Amino acid sequence: MKKRGVINQQLSNALAGLGHGDYFLLCDAGFPIPKEVERVDLALTFGIPNMDQCLKAILDEIVVQKVTIAKEMKDLNDEGYQFLKRVFKNQKLCEISQAELVKLADNAKFIVRSGELRCYSNILLEAASGVETFKNDFIIDPAQI
Repeated sequence: MKKRGVINQQLSNALAGLGHGDYFLLCDAGFPIPKEVERVDLALTFGIPNMDQCLKAILDEIVVQKVTIAKEMKDLNDEGYQFLKRVFKNQKLCEISQAELVKLADNAKFIVRSGELRCYSNILLEAASGVETFKNDFIIDPAQI
C-alpha cells in the first residue's frame, strides 16, 4: 500500500506517465470531455471532490510549469480565480476563451473530472521537467494551499 499521495490507481498511473510538456485537464462536473481522451472520473456527487481538493492532491504528486484557464473564470468564478492566482505564483498563467480550452482538451493526455460546480473551474496543467534545477521554482507545497 502507498504511504501517501494519490491512492486512486487510475489517476496515480496517469500522473506517473507525464513527461515534460505533457498537459492534462482538471475539469468541473459539467465539462464536455471528448470521447477519445482518457477520463479519470473522481466525481462522487455534486461538489465532491471540489477543484481545490483535487488540485491539492495532484500538486502533491507532480510539478507544473504552466497553467491555462478560461478567461470567463475571472468574472463568473472569482473565488476559484483568486485561489489559482494564489497557488500558481511562479507558473505561467494563461487565460484563453472557454471555447479554446475545450478545443485544447482534445489533445490532453487525460482529463480528471471533479465534482466541482463553480463556473469555469477547468484548469489545463502542463508538466514541468523533472530535472532538479528546472523544477525548483515550480514546486508548490500542498500544505500551503
